[in-house]
Amino acid sequence: MTDQFILDNETYTPDWDRLGVVVSPFTIEADPRFMYLSTETRRALSKVSYMVEAGQGASTIVGEIGTGKTTLASWFHSRYDRRPDFVAAKIDEPPKKSGLLLLRRIAAEFGLRTRRATEDQLNEFRAFLTEQTAQGILPLIIVDEAHELGPEQFVELRRLLNFRDPRGGKAFQLVLLGRPELDINLREVPDFNDRVATRSSLDPLTPDDTRSLIEYRLLAAGRDSKQPPLFTDDAILPIWQETRGYPRSICLLCLHLCLELSASDGYQITGEFVTNFLDSHHGYR
Repeated sequence: MTDQFILDNETYTPDWDRLGVVVSPFTIEADPRFMYLSTETRRALSKVSYMVEAGQGASTIVGEIGTGKTTLASWFHSRYDRRPDFVAAKIDEPPKKSGLLLLRRIAAEFGLRTRRATEDQLNEFRAFLTEQTAQGILPLIIVDEAHELGPEQFVELRRLLNFRDPRGGKAFQLVLLGRPELDINLREVPDFNDRVATRSSLDPLTPDDTRSLIEYRLLAAGRDSKQPPLFTDDAILPIWQETRGYPRSICLLCLHLCLELSASDGYQITGEFVTNFLDSHHGYR
């Protein structure tokens, strides 16, 4: 699918071929194909994956806006939903406050009937668990934007975590991803907080990780590693300084830099190119 942008009421298609890529390398949509594994991301993946597969219950991952939580949520869903021993449901944004509405949303993601009463919905989950356990399948619930969950919703999630399979293990696995407020909110629900098996955090990238993210995305978009670098060494620091190391901001700035380069007769993004762009495009965001 060709990326198209509207400029002055005309359709503009970037010349990705001239930049040596097949598709846009810096989409800000959550796409697991472009997920760069920084040291902290690897640590979070390793810890949470172990807890999920060991049947330990709940895991949390916190980070500020733009640190890659949604991409990570998509990665977990993509990884586990295609495995024969798991079935995964991903909630992109939980409904406000109501525990029943949250249970209904989860049920819908699993393809279950939604009920009007909480106990009826929980009974639906029990029947589902019996069926999945008989097939050796472990259900996984992934909740993005989990800092928006309220106390009543944590109560219902705790009730799901109380379900046991015939061997005595936790019958549901849960991964919560949200802003740092999630940690604060969990302190207000100690009964649930005590059930969190592991906690991870995602921080902004270092300049070296910023360079690696850019290089990784270019390779994932089809650029040949034998070509001269599209972003020169002196371009990395001004990009990092402008974005403060937040992956989403890095991708957004690099997307605009690539569009600017594509519309010019240049073939590389240098430090001077970045500085000139930032000086003349204050409103690029």
